[in-house]
Amino acid sequence: MSVPVSVPVRCCSCFVAAALLLAVTVKTAVADVVYSSVTLVSSSEPVPVLDMVSGWDGPFEAGEYAYADARVTLGASMHLADGNGLQRSFVEWERRWHYDLSFSRGMSRYYYSLEQGSELDANEALALDARMLVASGVRTGAEWQLDSAALGIAGRWSVTPALALYRVSEWQFGSLAGVAEGGATETASATLDYHFSEDKILAYEIDPSHGWGLSLDLASEWSDGERWRLSLQLQDILNRWQLADSGYTRACINFNSPSLPVCSSSATASGKSGEEAFVARLRPTTRIAVDYLPWQARVLVYHHGDYDRLGIEKHWQPVSGIELGAAVYSTAQLGLSFSHRWLQLAIASDDIRSGFARDLDVSAGLRFSW
Repeated sequence: MSVPVSVPVRCCSCFVAAALLLAVTVKTAVADVVYSSVTLVSSSEPVPVLDMVSGWDGPFEAGEYAYADARVTLGASMHLADGNGLQRSFVEWERRWHYDLSFSRGMSRYYYSLEQGSELDANEALALDARMLVASGVRTGAEWQLDSAALGIAGRWSVTPALALYRVSEWQFGSLAGVAEGGATETASATLDYHFSEDKILAYEIDPSHGWGLSLDLASEWSDGERWRLSLQLQDILNRWQLADSGYTRACINFNSPSLPVCSSSATASGKSGEEAFVARLRPTTRIAVDYLPWQARVLVYHHGDYDRLGIEKHWQPVSGIELGAAVYSTAQLGLSFSHRWLQLAIASDDIRSGFARDLDVSAGLRFSW
């Protein structure tokens, strides 16, 4: 099994061309910066975030989504003196873990009963959509300052497009729909359409090659320089994940002869499993920030699929070169942050006990310039 050569070659050719185009536009370097960061945004309705990884053993509430986006980034940025509006270029290496699960409340109750070995109180509708991957790659981009006067806009306006090429090592994409009957949790019926690098449901064995992915991000910022600053960040606004020999299963599953089957199977599971080319896409992420500069205050909006969050931040500078921040969010999170010229730390959680947090954000960064 192997990935068709044309796929990575086309991706690499486009990426190299973009990097060369970016490089030849550099005329005068003003400063150089290297940086690294670790970031996590996570939210889980049914159980604490850590239980989504280790097992549903903690407190449970029926919910409809679980989401996490974690990234480790190493990068270098060059500030430019370009007369045509180019302000900054950058190149980054990134490792990312992306988990986006949407499910019915009945599905969460059914899965919790399976984990606990308990019985269901009533019939439950089962529905699950999963988009999960682990990937590493390189991103390059540039910040451009637009001619605001020519556009009839006061203040300073910039845009920053970035393109990333990823190598995908793990993936799970699929959907499940059906019914679980009250009583013993072994009685259920469902249809399954599932693509994977490792089968977590029926344990079908495969040995797939890695996949490839392209993703486009776009950021924009406007400021009047005195009172207001508006920022917009769109991640994965356009993306495509090419999985040339993904494992797949399309099946009807009937556990323990259900009385309300949603499909017909000759055994516990009937269908087809194998390997095939598969193209996947992630849902984009939107971040919006509105800063009122005289108060050092900020309103934040975060949106991804079923997950939405509104926040308010306030910052202080107790001494020169150090900034402290506090935040409150619609997800019941409280946040604290610390920022220095070369070090940034931030955490936001809805519970001081990490093992009970359902909404947890963590970020840490180092930045050096010369």
